[in-house]
Amino acid sequence: MNHKNVIAIVLLASLVTACGPKQSQTETRSAAVENTEAQPRRTPEFRLRDSLQVGSHKWVYNILRQPDDSLEIVTDEDGQRYVDNFYQLDITRDGHDFFSKRLTKATLQSRLSAQFRQYGILDGLRFNRYEDGKLYFSICVSYPESDEYAPFLLIIGPDGSHVFENDELLDLGDIELSDEMKHQLEQLKERETEE
Repeated sequence: MNHKNVIAIVLLASLVTACGPKQSQTETRSAAVENTEAQPRRTPEFRLRDSLQVGSHKWVYNILRQPDDSLEIVTDEDGQRYVDNFYQLDITRDGHDFFSKRLTKATLQSRLSAQFRQYGILDGLRFNRYEDGKLYFSICVSYPESDEYAPFLLIIGPDGSHVFENDELLDLGDIELSDEMKHQLEQLKERETEE
């Protein structure tokens, strides 16, 4: 093949490519947006290592949050899909393994309203306090990308046993409530229990 034939083939290939079907920039952007929207949203991985000294004991806790594709995908009321998370909590006391638990939304299933079971994701775990020989960790299930959440406490006893409790955020203390307000609060609590 001589030099002129090679140039002719290259020009012909360029002409075919240039005259072929084209996608507009708008079509290309739309396809990219659809592809992005089709993918469920994921919470970024999070790791925390911290410690506290109580008397002669040093407690070290490690918290890992990670989206978990093996968990059920949560779809909000607008159709946006989210990958739910798991948390891994590992605690040592004086350098020895003390507590280890993997937490998912299912861990709190019996305490969640129907709405949070359907539309919520496990969204928070943090150290709360040490009190009377117990470690308290706050946990929450929330509606993704919102400020609405269901708060819970993980209470770990001195022997490593644990329980979950609803976290009562509303501490009324010395506030005097009218009978009507007390009645409304009781109705709200009953509705949450029924859900």
